[in-house]
Parts: sequence; structure tokens; C-alpha cells
Amino acid sequence: MNSIDEVTRMISESSFPPKSKQNELEKISKEIQKEIMNFNDKRILNVIVGGSFAKGTWLEDDTDIDFFVMIEPAVERNEFEELGKSVGFHALKKYNPYLRYSEHPYVEGKVNGKLNGIRINIVPCYKVQLNKWKSAADRSPFHTIFMETKLNEFLKSEVRVLKKFLKSIGIYGSQISVSGFSGYVTEVLILKYGSFRNVLQTFAELTSNYIVSLESPDQSLIEKFRSPIIIIDPIDSNRNLGSAISAECLAKFVLASRLFLKAPSTKFFMKSSRSNIKIISDIKSNLLIIDFKIRIRSPDILWGQLKKKLTSISKQLANAGFEIIKKFCFTDEQEHAAFIFMIKYTNLPKIKLNVGPKIFLKNETDSFIKKRGEKSIMTWTDDMTIVSIEEREKTSIKEHTNQIIQNYIESGKPVGISLDLNNGYSIYIGNEKKLSSFIYSAINHMVRDGEFIR
Repeated sequence: MNSIDEVTRMISESSFPPKSKQNELEKISKEIQKEIMNFNDKRILNVIVGGSFAKGTWLEDDTDIDFFVMIEPAVERNEFEELGKSVGFHALKKYNPYLRYSEHPYVEGKVNGKLNGIRINIVPCYKVQLNKWKSAADRSPFHTIFMETKLNEFLKSEVRVLKKFLKSIGIYGSQISVSGFSGYVTEVLILKYGSFRNVLQTFAELTSNYIVSLESPDQSLIEKFRSPIIIIDPIDSNRNLGSAISAECLAKFVLASRLFLKAPSTKFFMKSSRSNIKIISDIKSNLLIIDFKIRIRSPDILWGQLKKKLTSISKQLANAGFEIIKKFCFTDEQEHAAFIFMIKYTNLPKIKLNVGPKIFLKNETDSFIKKRGEKSIMTWTDDMTIVSIEEREKTSIKEHTNQIIQNYIESGKPVGISLDLNNGYSIYIGNEKKLSSFIYSAINHMVRDGEFIR
């Protein structure tokens, strides 16, 4: 069995990007900086290269180069955003630019060919002093400068190992589709604990309300920042980097850390090639699928809308009496989207039991009888508690789901996902029809979630 140090060394060596690729990226970086400055707008004061490439923590198969366009602080917010979009589309005209959104819009492009997968972001920010922020992006140049001065070559290598670990278990990235650990967070963790091994040992023993801070942690932050984990931004003590990390992603990291430390292996750094055909076949009859087409918009907005609607539908199905084992949303971000619910039963019993208050609670008992009386088939007492049964109007989960969606569509002018659903949708159980390649892929992604636990 490999030791932790042996596995870390192997992954570290394989994660170091080749010099040839670094040279190509430096060439692209200089070209884009030139395009930004050639935009020739007096409101643009400077441009700083950031992201994992600038900090030397990039992975060959997952690289971002961020250009922070520093704008005169006196520029109004609307003007600031429009200028950011204009210079972004100008500088990335060779890279099929498109808008993305964080606190404000920014422009992203992707490099194709032999450098396929490289993301380039043109992000506007104000040129301000430390802690005089006017936009969320104003901190980013300070992040880059801070990490450039703090990370030596060993720490950069450890950051890359941690990133690969997080990627393999599906929790790397702060974008809404993932809600995981950002590149900057991985750098902060390595800087705090000194190595990949130490980070995992810390998270394997994680307790609730844990605070990660390069300085002595202030326990009052627990009340100020209510999130599963608190990670203080080294350049802004009023910012919690952990707020973007979902409880689910944190739980995965804690569990994966324990499993790796117990049995170190390179398999924790690789996407599984395991076939899920049998698993999917076994669970199809317990899958409720809502399949629909989407209008194209920013991936961040789309994923946020999908997750919000998924939670809403799930809560309403649970309130109706259905037991939701797992819920999942998926999209190709271009045309298709789906909600998938793993459910215990597809149909509810014809009768529904309502458990009321204790008989001693006179007002509550009267209210229960008044509310349930006309609908009840039977009402009686059981161990000093009033109970009743009534007949359900709908027992099928498909009927309930269709009613939920129709309520969304009919309650005012539909927007967001409701507008997409208004243009058509299909509701079915997984074994009722042949699954499209998109739906099969969606189910496969759901099944692979947490695969490292096996």
C-alpha cells in the first residue's frame, strides 16, 4: 500500500504543467494585455493578470487566466459595467466571447486547438486602496499579489495536488453549478496548513463552526458568518470565503479526507471509469424525471434558477407525502435541462392519515375538527389524540408534479425556469420509456456523485 507522501509525490509530479504549454499561455497573456491597453480608454488605469496561471497554481487540464481591468473609481456603476463588457468583447474577439455573471457581468472566452479548455476572463474592477472596495472584484488583484508573495514552489505544488483531489470528487469550483472550493480557497488552505496532507488531516477531524484564518480566529465570527465552514479572506477580514461552499460539498471533502488518510491511493485523483449501467437499470423505476428545454442565458444564472426550482418542487412533493431520497438537476447549458428525483414510491395510498392535537387542548382540537371535518372519512381518538383519515384527490407523483408545475406557470407571468417549462415539458418515471442520451447522462452524473465512498 502506498504511503500518503508517496501518493502526494506521484500526483505532484504528474500535475506540473509542461514548459511548452506555459510558453504558449504567456504568449496569449501578452497578446490580450496588449488588446486591453489598445482599447485606449482613459477610464482604464491599468490591467493586472490574475487567476491560477498568474499565481503558478494552474493545472494543465483546468486553467484560467484572469485579466483585471482596473477602472477609475469615479466611474458610475452602470458605466463601469458597460465599459467592462466593451473592453472584454474587444480583447477576446478571437476567442468566441460570452457574458458571465458574478456580482457584476464579466466576459469569458475559451482557447481551442492544442490549448483546448483554457478559460480567459476579462473582469472589470475599480482601482482602489485595500479595504476601500466598490465592487467584489476589487479584491482580486490584491489576492494575486498576496499569493505571489506567499507561495513558494513547494506550496504551489501542494495547491495543485489539492485541486486535483477536489476535482476528482466533484467539489472544485465556486461556480453555482458546483458550489465547491474555489482556486483561491485551495491556496488559502495550503498557506494556512502548509501541505496537502495537513489540510486533509484538518478536515478529517473537522468540527462544526470551524474557522480557518491565517490570523488567530475570532470566535465572534461564528455569529457574524453563518455557513457550514468559515474561511476568512486574508486580505479582507470581513469576507467569508466559505459562504460559497455548500454543506454537501463540505461533507464530501470531510469524508474523502478520512477515506484517503485511511487508505492512500492515486484512485482518489482520478475520475472513475466504472460502468453504472446496472445501477441505473436497478433504480430507473424509482426515478421521477422532468425533462424540458431551456432558453440560453448565463450558466451562473441558469444553474441558480435550476437549483432553486429543484428545491421548491422537492419540498412540495415532500409536503404531499412523497419520500424524496435524492434530488438532482442537470443541464447542458445550451438546450436541455432536467430535474431528477429518486423516490421511495411513485404512488401514495388512497387514504391519508391526519394526526391532530391531544384532547386536552380544547381550542386546537376544535380547530382540527373544523378544518378536517368535512373532508374526513373517519375521525376518532387514539391514546388521547384526535386523528382522522381523508381520501387523497391525487395519488400519482406524476399528477402531483404536473400540478406543481402548472401552478408555477399560472401564477402571474412566468419567468426563469417557469418560462422554460411553459414552453413544454415531459414528466415520466425512468422505466416508462427509452431514455435519451441527455437524460442517461444526467442520471449517470447523479449516480457518480459520491462514487469515491465505495
